[in-house]
Amino acid sequence: MPFYLQKYISKKDTTTFVDKLMSAAAVIHPLTATPQVWLIYSTQDATGVSLSTWIGFMLLGLIFLAYGILHKIKPFIVTQVLWFIVDFLVVVGVILYG
Repeated sequence: MPFYLQKYISKKDTTTFVDKLMSAAAVIHPLTATPQVWLIYSTQDATGVSLSTWIGFMLLGLIFLAYGILHKIKPFIVTQVLWFIVDFLVVVGVILYG
């Protein structure tokens, strides 16, 4: 960053902005999979949805969740909990309607 901008944009301001962005992304990112959940339950059809893929997402997400808890990274914990819920709903939907 050019020197003349450094006096106007502090590292703290940038960090605060990225922290806010991360907090929003922690909630928005898992919501991107809700159309898959909606489609499975609204049509009661999970044809073409891979059970092993979503179980893999769920199990690997537990590792990420443990990492977030261990390092006390709140946005990371939030996003992993939400992903686990979404993954679980897809897995249940595939079992019921696959």
